[in-house]
Amino acid sequence: MKASQEQAERLHRFAHDLRNRLAAMQQAAGQIADADPADRSDLLTFSEQQFFKAMRATEELLDDLSIDRDMIQPKVERIDLKELVAQEIDQLQHRFQRKGQIIDAQLVGPIVINADPYWIKLLVAALLSNASKFSALGQPIGVRLSSDGTRACLQVIDKGVGMGPEDLAQVFVRYAMLASRTTSGEAQGRSTLARAKKWAEAHDGSLQVSSNGPGEGCAFSLRLPLA
Repeated sequence: MKASQEQAERLHRFAHDLRNRLAAMQQAAGQIADADPADRSDLLTFSEQQFFKAMRATEELLDDLSIDRDMIQPKVERIDLKELVAQEIDQLQHRFQRKGQIIDAQLVGPIVINADPYWIKLLVAALLSNASKFSALGQPIGVRLSSDGTRACLQVIDKGVGMGPEDLAQVFVRYAMLASRTTSGEAQGRSTLARAKKWAEAHDGSLQVSSNGPGEGCAFSLRLPLA
């Protein structure tokens, strides 16, 4: 189906903007090798900004064209969330050990939910990986699993870099350019948490975050209906 005039104009503007950003990144990359340390840092920051702006523009274009990017209908089954969380902690031990991080897990259970185990595993792994990335070497990470009688509540609590009000407002926006940085140079795609929130909502649940500010760590809270 041929694009409408409005869609064609939107795509043309997007393509023009994307080419400009890619060209800017290419120029910066060509200057990095011969730059002094201070200029090299500025060039890397500039390139990162251009990358996130390009990715964010892509997301906005897909939104404008009503392209559905949410997960498919989950294949629901009864699963023990306590067992699933414990398994994901074990699966990510290599990451925690590399940074000398200890997981302080307090898991009440069994806690049975109706959910798609594939997507819930990805969701839990995203929260654990995020806490590790934004926590310094040797810092503990708390994992709390409980139930209030109607919903399961999983909290992942770190003492890492934390977030200010502006970052908190955008943490679930795909490819938003946030001020917080990983502590050991880990990649930060800035889309996983946005997708994790969608995964929670697809299961009639919610995902929220709180922080007392930069340097004060973060607490992510996932709530899912009990079976």
